[in-house]
Amino acid sequence: MDDYDYISEKMIQLAALGAKGDSEKVKIQALRLIRTLQAKRHPLADRLKSAMFSEAGEAEKPYIRKVKDSGVGVNAPPPIDKESGSELLNVEDPVTLPAGFIGSSEVKGPINLVLSERKKLKEMLAAGITPTSKLLFTGPPGVGKTVCAKYIAQQLKRPLLTLDLATVVSSLLGKTGNNIKSAINFSRERPCVLLIDEIDAVAKMRDDSSDVGETKRLVTVLLQELDQWGNENILIAATNHSHLLDPAIHRRFDQIIDFRRPSSDDLRKVGMALIKGRDDMPKEWIIFLTLIMEGTSYSDFQREVNNLRKSCFLYGEDGAQDYMRSLLERNSDKFDKDKRKLMAVKLVRESKLSQRAASRITSIARGTLKNALEAV
Repeated sequence: MDDYDYISEKMIQLAALGAKGDSEKVKIQALRLIRTLQAKRHPLADRLKSAMFSEAGEAEKPYIRKVKDSGVGVNAPPPIDKESGSELLNVEDPVTLPAGFIGSSEVKGPINLVLSERKKLKEMLAAGITPTSKLLFTGPPGVGKTVCAKYIAQQLKRPLLTLDLATVVSSLLGKTGNNIKSAINFSRERPCVLLIDEIDAVAKMRDDSSDVGETKRLVTVLLQELDQWGNENILIAATNHSHLLDPAIHRRFDQIIDFRRPSSDDLRKVGMALIKGRDDMPKEWIIFLTLIMEGTSYSDFQREVNNLRKSCFLYGEDGAQDYMRSLLERNSDKFDKDKRKLMAVKLVRESKLSQRAASRITSIARGTLKNALEAV
């Protein structure tokens, strides 16, 4: 996630908290943002700090949220890495999903079952049935693992705490083990959904001869923490490299859900959700994007939907068609002349584009396209 996307997401969270009148959480989330921006030496950090603490000397006072006796939410500051001073957990509360969550049936089926279990958690425990509390998400980047974790937290109305193992590794590996323990213990003690991202950064196979002994001990630390995780909260671990994980890690999870690259139908649903209620781009153009980007990730597809909307907004329909043609050219290795001709036919028949526009986008002569349409 780049700085712009990160800041935008945090601004949305702050706006949502402000709309609810929760000034306490606004301050805490703003402070987290300031610390992160300061670490990146971003110029916005000083402006935010000045805006929050306008009174002289107030900027030097740390703000600590008062711990509540009850209620849902993260009501204490997350633990920090003593070496860098940075927080070990990113807290998203409330969880926002502007485009919602659209997943395949292979993913949504198990997820809906987990959500149903949570509604009858007490009854299940009383009956001696162990509920799902630990999930492992596997799959390539951009296929919805993080979004799905957010969806679960949102549906359960709980904050999402994210522990990125790739960022908590200390220069002293012994401290890394303490960081992992502190973060997971903190999450275990309060209602939340914990996402351990890039778990393969630590949980590699212990027979990897390239790893030093201390690194292997980190796997043992993580295994112990997973064993101590209770039934009250949900722990989700995500990895892009499932094959690197120690087999013992796999065995600690109640369910392993594989996120595959989306089908054309999945992409179409996402595209329609992204432009729902907007009139700045014809819905039919989503069909073109699903045709050309089949086999891509959700994140890449969403980027191109946004780029196409921008082209249409700035340069009109002709500009959008130019962008679609350039996108097709960038993927020319997947589309020979016959495939482009079939695409032109689909653009006319399914997307309701004119023959002229379909010809322009696919670089198929209008005469050739006309003959193909008559032959179908």
